[in-house]
Amino acid sequence: MLGNETLWNVALDCQRALQQADIPHSICGGVAVCLHGYQRNTTDIDIIILDKDVPTIKDLLTAQSFHWDQEAREFRSPTGIPVQYLIAGERAGKDSEVKIAEPIGEENIETREGLSVVRLSRLIEMKLACGLGSMRRTHKDFADVVELIAIRRLDGSFARYLHPSVRPTFRDLVRCAGSSD
Repeated sequence: MLGNETLWNVALDCQRALQQADIPHSICGGVAVCLHGYQRNTTDIDIIILDKDVPTIKDLLTAQSFHWDQEAREFRSPTGIPVQYLIAGERAGKDSEVKIAEPIGEENIETREGLSVVRLSRLIEMKLACGLGSMRRTHKDFADVVELIAIRRLDGSFARYLHPSVRPTFRDLVRCAGSSD
Protein backbone atom coordinates (compact mmCIF):
# COMPACT_ATOMS: atom_id res chain seq x y z
CA MET A 1 0.00 0.00 0.00
CA LEU A 2 2.82 2.34 -0.95
CA GLY A 3 4.44 2.06 2.43
CA ASN A 4 1.39 3.22 4.39
CA GLU A 5 1.71 0.65 7.13
CA THR A 6 -0.95 2.37 9.24
CA LEU A 7 -3.55 1.99 6.47
CA TRP A 8 -2.55 -1.64 5.98
CA ASN A 9 -2.78 -2.33 9.73
CA VAL A 10 -6.24 -0.76 9.87
CA ALA A 11 -7.35 -2.96 6.94
CA LEU A 12 -6.05 -6.04 8.78
CA ASP A 13 -7.74 -4.94 12.03
CA CYS A 14 -11.08 -4.51 10.23
CA GLN A 15 -10.67 -7.87 8.51
CA ARG A 16 -9.88 -9.61 11.79
CA ALA A 17 -12.83 -8.04 13.62
CA LEU A 18 -15.32 -8.81 10.85
CA GLN A 19 -14.01 -12.37 10.42
CA GLN A 20 -14.21 -13.08 14.15
CA ALA A 21 -17.82 -11.83 14.15
CA ASP A 22 -18.52 -14.02 11.07
CA ILE A 23 -19.68 -11.00 9.04
CA PRO A 24 -19.39 -11.33 5.26
CA HIS A 25 -17.35 -8.47 3.79
CA SER A 26 -14.90 -7.61 1.05
CA ILE A 27 -12.36 -4.86 0.54
CA CYS A 28 -12.92 -2.71 -2.54
CA GLY A 29 -11.80 0.73 -3.72
CA GLY A 30 -8.17 1.80 -3.72
CA VAL A 31 -6.94 -0.95 -1.41
CA ALA A 32 -8.47 -3.57 -3.74
CA VAL A 33 -6.89 -1.82 -6.75
CA CYS A 34 -3.49 -2.14 -5.02
CA LEU A 35 -4.10 -5.78 -4.11
CA HIS A 36 -4.97 -6.50 -7.75
CA GLY A 37 -1.64 -5.12 -8.91
CA TYR A 38 -1.81 -1.37 -9.51
CA GLN A 39 0.26 0.23 -6.75
CA ARG A 40 -1.17 3.66 -6.23
CA ASN A 41 -1.75 5.86 -3.24
CA THR A 42 -4.95 5.56 -1.27
CA THR A 43 -6.02 7.18 1.97
CA ASP A 44 -9.09 5.21 3.05
CA ILE A 45 -10.48 1.71 3.27
CA ASP A 46 -13.72 0.78 1.51
CA ILE A 47 -15.55 -2.34 2.67
CA ILE A 48 -18.59 -3.97 1.09
CA ILE A 49 -21.07 -5.32 3.62
CA LEU A 50 -24.64 -6.56 3.74
CA ASP A 51 -27.30 -4.08 4.84
CA LYS A 52 -28.51 -6.38 7.60
CA ASP A 53 -25.05 -6.22 9.23
CA VAL A 54 -24.81 -2.42 9.55
CA PRO A 55 -25.92 -2.20 13.22
CA THR A 56 -23.64 -5.07 14.25
CA ILE A 57 -20.67 -3.54 12.42
CA LYS A 58 -21.24 -0.14 14.01
CA ASP A 59 -21.22 -1.76 17.47
CA LEU A 60 -18.23 -3.94 16.60
CA LEU A 61 -16.01 -1.17 15.23
CA THR A 62 -17.02 1.25 17.99
CA ALA A 63 -15.93 -1.39 20.52
CA GLN A 64 -12.59 -1.54 18.63
CA SER A 65 -12.07 2.22 19.29
CA PHE A 66 -13.26 3.37 15.87
CA HIS A 67 -15.24 6.61 15.84
CA TRP A 68 -18.42 6.90 13.74
CA ASP A 69 -18.58 10.24 11.90
CA GLN A 70 -22.27 10.65 11.04
CA GLU A 71 -21.70 13.69 8.82
CA ALA A 72 -19.06 11.96 6.68
CA ARG A 73 -20.87 8.58 6.99
CA GLU A 74 -17.63 6.79 7.79
CA PHE A 75 -15.63 5.38 10.64
CA ARG A 76 -12.28 6.78 11.71
CA SER A 77 -9.67 4.45 13.12
CA PRO A 78 -7.86 5.50 16.31
CA THR A 79 -5.08 6.80 13.99
CA GLY A 80 -7.57 8.75 11.83
CA ILE A 81 -7.82 6.42 8.81
CA PRO A 82 -11.29 6.66 7.20
CA VAL A 83 -13.15 3.37 6.85
CA GLN A 84 -16.19 3.58 4.59
CA TYR A 85 -18.71 0.90 3.89
CA LEU A 86 -20.71 0.20 0.77
CA ILE A 87 -23.93 -1.76 0.90
CA ALA A 88 -24.16 -4.82 -1.33
CA GLY A 89 -27.03 -4.57 -3.80
CA GLU A 90 -27.04 -0.78 -4.03
CA ARG A 91 -26.22 0.89 -7.34
CA ALA A 92 -22.48 1.08 -8.01
CA GLY A 93 -22.92 4.41 -9.80
CA LYS A 94 -25.59 7.03 -10.31
CA ASP A 95 -28.36 5.56 -12.48
CA SER A 96 -26.23 2.46 -13.09
CA GLU A 97 -27.58 -1.02 -13.75
CA VAL A 98 -24.48 -2.38 -11.98
CA LYS A 99 -25.04 -3.31 -8.36
CA ILE A 100 -22.39 -3.47 -5.66
CA ALA A 101 -21.36 -7.12 -5.49
CA GLU A 102 -22.32 -9.17 -2.45
CA PRO A 103 -19.33 -10.09 -0.28
CA ILE A 104 -20.17 -13.75 -0.72
CA GLY A 105 -19.18 -16.41 -3.25
CA GLU A 106 -16.26 -17.15 -5.54
CA GLU A 107 -17.70 -15.04 -8.35
CA ASN A 108 -17.55 -11.94 -6.13
CA ILE A 109 -14.64 -12.31 -3.70
CA GLU A 110 -11.18 -13.80 -3.38
CA THR A 111 -8.44 -13.74 -0.77
CA ARG A 112 -5.36 -11.61 -1.43
CA GLU A 113 -2.61 -11.09 1.14
CA GLY A 114 -4.91 -12.44 3.83
CA LEU A 115 -7.78 -10.06 3.04
CA SER A 116 -11.22 -10.78 1.61
CA VAL A 117 -11.14 -8.68 -1.59
CA VAL A 118 -13.68 -8.02 -4.29
CA ARG A 119 -12.80 -10.08 -7.39
CA LEU A 120 -11.10 -8.19 -10.25
CA SER A 121 -14.13 -8.43 -12.57
CA ARG A 122 -16.48 -7.00 -9.91
CA LEU A 123 -13.95 -4.27 -9.02
CA ILE A 124 -13.61 -3.17 -12.64
CA GLU A 125 -17.37 -3.31 -13.10
CA MET A 126 -17.98 -1.09 -10.07
CA LYS A 127 -15.20 1.34 -11.01
CA LEU A 128 -16.68 1.75 -14.50
CA ALA A 129 -20.23 2.18 -13.18
CA CYS A 130 -19.09 4.76 -10.64
CA GLY A 131 -16.99 6.63 -13.22
CA LEU A 132 -19.83 6.70 -15.73
CA GLY A 133 -22.17 8.10 -13.08
CA SER A 134 -20.02 10.98 -11.86
CA MET A 135 -17.76 13.32 -13.84
CA ARG A 136 -15.87 14.07 -10.60
CA ARG A 137 -14.91 10.42 -10.33
CA THR A 138 -14.45 9.50 -14.00
CA HIS A 139 -10.74 10.31 -14.20
CA LYS A 140 -9.87 8.41 -11.00
CA ASP A 141 -11.96 5.33 -11.64
CA PHE A 142 -11.13 5.07 -15.34
CA ALA A 143 -7.42 5.56 -14.60
CA ASP A 144 -7.58 2.66 -12.13
CA VAL A 145 -9.24 0.48 -14.76
CA VAL A 146 -6.75 1.45 -17.49
CA GLU A 147 -3.82 0.64 -15.20
CA LEU A 148 -5.36 -2.68 -14.17
CA ILE A 149 -5.91 -3.51 -17.86
CA ALA A 150 -2.25 -2.79 -18.61
CA ILE A 151 -0.78 -4.49 -15.53
CA ARG A 152 -2.99 -7.58 -15.73
CA ARG A 153 -2.69 -7.66 -19.56
CA LEU A 154 -6.45 -7.78 -20.03
CA ASP A 155 -7.95 -7.63 -23.48
CA GLY A 156 -11.44 -7.02 -24.81
CA SER A 157 -12.45 -10.63 -24.16
CA PHE A 158 -12.39 -9.91 -20.40
CA ALA A 159 -15.58 -7.88 -20.98
CA ARG A 160 -17.57 -11.12 -20.94
CA TYR A 161 -17.10 -11.18 -17.15
CA LEU A 162 -18.60 -7.69 -16.75
CA HIS A 163 -22.14 -6.40 -16.62
CA PRO A 164 -23.38 -5.77 -20.19
CA SER A 165 -23.95 -2.08 -19.46
CA VAL A 166 -20.22 -1.40 -18.90
CA ARG A 167 -18.76 -3.69 -21.58
CA PRO A 168 -18.52 -1.01 -24.32
CA THR A 169 -16.70 1.37 -21.97
CA PHE A 170 -14.34 -1.39 -20.89
CA ARG A 171 -13.51 -2.22 -24.51
CA ASP A 172 -12.87 1.48 -25.20
CA LEU A 173 -10.47 1.59 -22.25
CA VAL A 174 -8.70 -1.55 -23.49
CA ARG A 175 -8.04 0.30 -26.75
CA CYS A 176 -6.80 3.35 -24.80
CA ALA A 177 -4.53 1.22 -22.60
CA GLY A 178 -2.99 -0.33 -25.70
CA SER A 179 -2.27 2.94 -27.50
CA SER A 180 1.22 4.41 -27.40
CA ASP A 181 0.01 8.00 -26.88
